Amino acid sequence: MNHHSKVPITTPVGKPETIGSDRLALVVAANHYYPDLNNLVIGLGSAITYNYVNRFAQFTGGSISPGMEMRFKSLELFTNKLPLIEPHWNFPLLGYDTKTNIQSGVIFGMAKEIDGVIEAYEDRYEKLNVLMSGGDAHYFMPFLKKKIILDPDLIFKGLYVISEFNQ
Repeated sequence: MNHHSKVPITTPVGKPETIGSDRLALVVAANHYYPDLNNLVIGLGSAITYNYVNRFAQFTGGSISPGMEMRFKSLELFTNKLPLIEPHWNFPLLGYDTKTNIQSGVIFGMAKEIDGVIEAYEDRYEKLNVLMSGGDAHYFMPFLKKKIILDPDLIFKGLYVISEFNQ
C-alpha cells in the first residue's frame, strides 16, 4: 500500500506521498466504522500518531510525537545514569525509586499529553469521536479522563477496508 492506492477518503494534504500507510489504514477504518463523524484516531506504537478525519471523509492531518519505547530508550541513551526501564501498567503517580519515577514520568506524562491533545481537538471540532489503537494503548486507558473507543485491531480493519475498496 502506498499513496497511489485507492482509499475511500480524500487526503487534501500538501504531500500525500508522505502519509504513512499505518495512518491511512487507521483513518480509513475510523471513517468506515464511524461514518459522518469527526474522528480523531490515536495510534500508539513506535510513535504516537494523532490522525483527524472529518465527517466529510477528509483526512486533513494530525501530529506525531515519540512513542513509549522511544521515550524510555531516550532517557537511557541521553543521560549518564538512568537505566532502560520496562513499561508496567501498575505504577505509582509519585515514584519512590528510579524505576517507578521513570514509569510515572513516561506513562503518566503520555496519558496527560493524550488528554491534552484530545481536549484541543474537542475545542476545535464538534461531536468528536475518539479512537485509540496500537500495542501500547492498554498502558494508558486507566489514566485517561476522556471517553475513548479502544480497538487494538483498527489498523487491520482499515487495511481490510482498503483491500475491499481496491478489490
